[in-house]
Amino acid sequence: MKTQPLKEDFVIEDENGRLRGDLLTIASRISHDLRTPLGGIVTAAEVLQEMLTEVKQPETLTKAILNSVDDMTRLIRQVCVVARATAQPQPLKPVNMSLVVATALQRTERLVAKRGDTVAEPSSWPQVKGVPDWLEYVWSSFLTNAIQHSAEKVRVELSWREENGWYKFGVTDNNGGGVREDLRPTLFYPFNLLHKPEGGTRGLSLSIVQRLMELQGGACGYEPLPGGSYFYFSLRAG
Repeated sequence: MKTQPLKEDFVIEDENGRLRGDLLTIASRISHDLRTPLGGIVTAAEVLQEMLTEVKQPETLTKAILNSVDDMTRLIRQVCVVARATAQPQPLKPVNMSLVVATALQRTERLVAKRGDTVAEPSSWPQVKGVPDWLEYVWSSFLTNAIQHSAEKVRVELSWREENGWYKFGVTDNNGGGVREDLRPTLFYPFNLLHKPEGGTRGLSLSIVQRLMELQGGACGYEPLPGGSYFYFSLRAG
């Protein structure tokens, strides 16, 4: 005999639907309402920089503005990614990983060139099942972390291997010390640094990576290396 759904079940389902709708609305409003004024700030700062060409080192007057805009833009993207992914999970589909990696490399190309870093990748990539935008975010986050948290002229290597029915993808850097041992257990904890006044948004990126991998049935992690760090994520093969 089939059990009839309880009234509480309908209430919970209705409330979950409402919360998902709220998350999508927040993501859309943040993306649109904050990006527009940020664009105006960038334009004004660039014009100001051109007007101040006669001033010695004019970039010091506009650098803080442009850096703040970059930080805000990155935060907006992070919040939108996790809000949309949680509210509206995407079906997994075949993904050409080489295209995803190429997009991630384009996003970090300017930063790599500015610092004189090098990025190496294998000659081929496997096809996986996942969500392209989410995987691109994961690669971009790992690449950015490897570059920003190391000295200049760092060498970053992208890799993959098949392991016990899983594809394991990784980013290795040669930045020397790697992640401090006491910080390793909480690297992927949700927003583990946000409760600290000095934490800023540094705890956001990796927690989003973990959430996106969970939604794709995968996993992620960190392994220390003698000469640096290895951040990885795994998806089922086939």
